[in-house]
Amino acid sequence: MRTTARLLGTMAALLMTGGSVAATETAEQYPSKPVRLVVAFSPGGGVDTIARTIAEGLTRIWQQPVVVENRPGAGSSIGTRQVSRAPADGYTFLVTSTSYAVNPYLYKEPGYSADDFAPIINAGYSPTLIFSTPSTPVTTLKELVELSKAQDLSYATAGVGTISHLSTENLLNVVAGTNMTHVGYNGAGPAFQAVVGGHVPVGALPFATPGLLEWIKEGKLKPLAISGDKRIAALPEVPTISESGFEVNADYTWVGFFVPAGTPQDIIVKANEAIGAAMREDKVQQVLSGLGFDWEPNTTEQFDEYVRSELTNWEKVVQSSGVVVE
Repeated sequence: MRTTARLLGTMAALLMTGGSVAATETAEQYPSKPVRLVVAFSPGGGVDTIARTIAEGLTRIWQQPVVVENRPGAGSSIGTRQVSRAPADGYTFLVTSTSYAVNPYLYKEPGYSADDFAPIINAGYSPTLIFSTPSTPVTTLKELVELSKAQDLSYATAGVGTISHLSTENLLNVVAGTNMTHVGYNGAGPAFQAVVGGHVPVGALPFATPGLLEWIKEGKLKPLAISGDKRIAALPEVPTISESGFEVNADYTWVGFFVPAGTPQDIIVKANEAIGAAMREDKVQQVLSGLGFDWEPNTTEQFDEYVRSELTNWEKVVQSSGVVVE
């Protein structure tokens, strides 16, 4: 019996020591195995493209495979829920967009909350662009609002509950007091094609929508205002919504990296630094620029503060718009 007890005690001590060593190795040598980036959107979009480009940089920096896994659905909630249940060890990341801050208020059962995650870094942002057909008799956002009060108008977006839909609904039908009809399409491409084709007179989409800038430069779409807090270099003549005379919070479609809550802080910091290093690479900057995204270096603390402000802002916008998705 005493021998058995000593043996059990020795085994327990070894297990405890092994666990301690493993924990130390994880902190000091992270990452020591492949890392997974779960993208909450379909392949080929802006979030996916940015994630895959950064994954290539991280693979070089970490000398470990960084694999992208797409888990789209329910406005990004499916992939987000999946990562919320992953081990908090720094080997599973969520890559998502502003929908992260919207869905807890937009969906009755999003399946996650902000408390389930720790923010890592903001990997790019792009404002919403409001535009019209060339034949629509307006040249400014204020003129659009005046026209919409005189006659029935509609506006196109990439779908119900998208950032552009919620921000534009709040701007036009809450702040400006119009009654424009929303027409939601299945994606950004069909939405701006509808405006180009004259089926809908007005559109609102992320500036980063592929092909949007080209259509504007060709004169097939007329830009009216952007939702950011400053003008964009590609369209310096286009004013912000605030400059157009409407007091609303600036908003962006952003790309964020998150890990499950409880991930060790030193791993979170290392991940922020590594992703920041990848972001500075020329290839990543070229991809961002080509997609219409900007980026500024930010710490985990800065991104956490920004996410908290986004949660507060989008809760108000969703409530004022009255939009709810089952």
